[in-house]
Amino acid sequence: MRYILLSLALIAPLPAFAGDICNDAWFSRNLVMDRAGYCFGSVLGQELFDNAGCTGKTVTLSANDQVFVSRMRALEKQNQCSVDTKSPYLDLDDAWVRRQLATLPIVDDFESACLGWLHTPEPLRSAAYDDAPIIATILPGDNVSFGHLPNRTWDYVTISGPDWVVKGGGWLKAPGAEGRCANYAG
Repeated sequence: MRYILLSLALIAPLPAFAGDICNDAWFSRNLVMDRAGYCFGSVLGQELFDNAGCTGKTVTLSANDQVFVSRMRALEKQNQCSVDTKSPYLDLDDAWVRRQLATLPIVDDFESACLGWLHTPEPLRSAAYDDAPIIATILPGDNVSFGHLPNRTWDYVTISGPDWVVKGGGWLKAPGAEGRCANYAG
């Protein structure tokens, strides 16, 4: 019976936990604010963004950044988020990857994974376009996790080995990624 349940779990979309959504949205929203020069007062904000080069509590955002921040706030409200900003730690395995991104991803309610990449090495880029810098590469055998909304024909993914520790990530031009996997959960 346990094997049947495991098989069913690998077939069904994997729902993201509210805490994961909250941490993801909080980090992405605040990364935009950090890049705009926001000075953080919370323990968590100072720990993650360190205030180096900050300019104040009032910052100017581009129109695209304003839309993005509003979308993250709406996600946080929808999921009744309450990130502990008194903590010096945020449970987000790919924060170090996100700092390299020019196009930030938007978390999705469902996660899926390619278990065992079968295709040739595939570059991951810092933004959702062909000429963006390559920041990582999916190698045969890697596990590829999907948990964010697509950006046109691109998916933000993270890569890990059999231990599921994130070893990279970025934007994958992804149509048909399911067919490049030994197993696909999602």
